[in-house]
Amino acid sequence: MGNARLQSIHVHPVKAFRGQTLREAVVEPWGLAGDRRWMLVDDGGKVVTQRGQPRLALATAELLPGGGLRLSAPGAEPLTVPVPRPGSTLPVEIFRDKVEAVPAEGEAAHAWCSDRLGVSVRLVHMDDPATRRPVDPRYALPGETVSFADGYPSC
Repeated sequence: MGNARLQSIHVHPVKAFRGQTLREAVVEPWGLAGDRRWMLVDDGGKVVTQRGQPRLALATAELLPGGGLRLSAPGAEPLTVPVPRPGSTLPVEIFRDKVEAVPAEGEAAHAWCSDRLGVSVRLVHMDDPATRRPVDPRYALPGETVSFADGYPSC
């Protein structure tokens, strides 16, 4: 195999937004710290991805200390979104998985994202990846979990 060398590290703080390049990252049991802890859902609670909304590739989410985000996109004022306080959750669906997620606080983040896409969406956060979304047991060890990644820890 020779000497393997890591060329770059990328995280996607919001699933389907453009990635962020990092110089270093912490690896957590469910993937890289901050990776895919947020995602957009439609009015039915289903995940919104670039497959259906290619304009998401123009949006960027920068991780802020403490897990919040700074959202930016061409032609839009940047928006800072704090991690929502613990509270009520919203049932969401990411592919075939049903998961509880915490909506971003207030309406600003939902409106900002909806305006970028021209359709109604909500920004949600996975507050506890250690318990919210187990990996399919056919492909995992007992107790393994994942964030809003497609199905497995992204590291």
